[in-house]
Amino acid sequence: MNQNQQNDIPIQPVEHPILCSPYDEPDMHWTYNTNTGEAVKSIGRRDAGYWYKTETTGNNQMSLFQEEERDDLPLVNALRADVRRWRETNYRNATVVTRELLRHWARDDLLRRLFFCQREAVETIIYLVEIRQGGKRLGFTPTFSDEDLTRLVDTPNESDIPDLIRYGCKMATGSGKTVVMAMLIAWAFCNRGKVASDERFPHAALIVCPNLTIKKRLQVLRPDEVENYYDEFDLIPTKLRPLLNNGKVLITNWHQFAPESEHHESGQTYAVVNKGEETPDVFAKRVLGELYDRAPIMVLNDEGHHAYRPAPTDEKLTAAEKEELRGATVWVSGLDRFNQSCGVKFCVDLSATPFYIKGSGHAEGTPFPWLVSDFGLVDAIESGITKIPRLPVSDTTGRPEPKYFRLWKAINDEILPAERLTNKKPKPEAVYRVAEDALNTIASQWKERFEYIQEASDEQDKTPPVLIIVCDNTNIAEYFYRMISGEREVEVIEEGSNGKKGRRKKDTKIEYERGAVFPNLLGNNHGITHTIRIDSKVLDAVDSDDPSKIAVKQQRNSGKLSLRLAKKGNQGQI
Repeated sequence: MNQNQQNDIPIQPVEHPILCSPYDEPDMHWTYNTNTGEAVKSIGRRDAGYWYKTETTGNNQMSLFQEEERDDLPLVNALRADVRRWRETNYRNATVVTRELLRHWARDDLLRRLFFCQREAVETIIYLVEIRQGGKRLGFTPTFSDEDLTRLVDTPNESDIPDLIRYGCKMATGSGKTVVMAMLIAWAFCNRGKVASDERFPHAALIVCPNLTIKKRLQVLRPDEVENYYDEFDLIPTKLRPLLNNGKVLITNWHQFAPESEHHESGQTYAVVNKGEETPDVFAKRVLGELYDRAPIMVLNDEGHHAYRPAPTDEKLTAAEKEELRGATVWVSGLDRFNQSCGVKFCVDLSATPFYIKGSGHAEGTPFPWLVSDFGLVDAIESGITKIPRLPVSDTTGRPEPKYFRLWKAINDEILPAERLTNKKPKPEAVYRVAEDALNTIASQWKERFEYIQEASDEQDKTPPVLIIVCDNTNIAEYFYRMISGEREVEVIEEGSNGKKGRRKKDTKIEYERGAVFPNLLGNNHGITHTIRIDSKVLDAVDSDDPSKIAVKQQRNSGKLSLRLAKKGNQGQI
């Protein structure tokens, strides 16, 4: 790459992507041409919808690719309209406590003002539980019908297990899902504390998350925690704060839902012990503890896209897909057993991607049918809430579509048949060869931003930007990591001691070469770690309750945490 290419820093497809205030309902949006990426400013809020992929027809190579089409989410759009009208009636027939909380959350003088998307997600759940499920009058004819309300369930395959009432809230990463959970807990507990007999409001909240890292982060949802979100975000008026203590919060990860061994007793496993299969009651008491006596419970599923009910499928699944399927089954089966035993009032799923995945038995990319609220990434960008992703869109080819707008398709188009493995996947070195220009382009953008921030004064925010590369598999991730960081692991064979013939020992050591992309900024060396590699499957294992089989080395360099993971998963990330 020559110097001119290096200095050709790409720009955003939209010069000023932010159109709306984060504190008000969006009233403008960008409409994008899916072929060219060209954006047109449109008046009004974007309708809730989702993109899904359809297989293309044609030769074998083109069958690797898929086209994208868009469908609306009619239930979400109907609920948006109803919640807006209910808001305009000053929350007719809500309790005094609910009205006070909703007005408090809308204040513009809060120490940490709440986003509109956070308030709307909570308003939607309150509208469904307190008003619609509670049978309260609205004062207007709702767009979201009573029949629609009956669809917000997750029906088990077994006829003797009751339906789970589920409400899905799609919220972009970084838009404040944890605060939404705190708001829902405050609403339920304060109302129940005010009127102990009003069973619309649970006074037990089970928060389920995918791993130990998130579990630790969610401790802020415990009212008795010193650094809790209720106080930090001023979520409750002072006079209502004592009512919060009426309820109990339990935070756990889905791994705890795995059935206990029949041979397990008092934390140990004995061959002579055989207690039989764990019943729903025994399971619920073991996992819920004191929450069991406060049931029915409210369940908040953080990263709720991991909790789905797989459908039968004839698809050939990869090891990673099978593991994901197992996790989803354990998670949702645990919720079923709680519902069988002591009751689940309702579940709220919070996720940036509440869609069925490949291998689930459902059409890939379709949303969960109980989705009730939608504020996705593009909405969050246009409201100035989340960081703006950069795309390597600049090129001088004169093409109607920027060369890297569909990067993976562009890579596959240029890879030769001899550069593919027997399973038709491209070899890592071939992917790097084709992607190198795009990598240098986006890295140039990162470098420009990095240097700009470094020149800021000490009074300004100097948090450096992050360059994230997500790869199709760990083999590709490993190759990109070695090329960027210059770090590689080599095998060392040691002979027997004192030069005598004996058993040879195999070991590994780290060697460093000069990285191929801005080595002074992104390259690693002895005692210096600028680039790290994380395998998703291993990270999940580290975050589970049984990480004993994973070797992890932690070190801090300039305030950064580096993980050297000992095993490989299926998806790679640099």
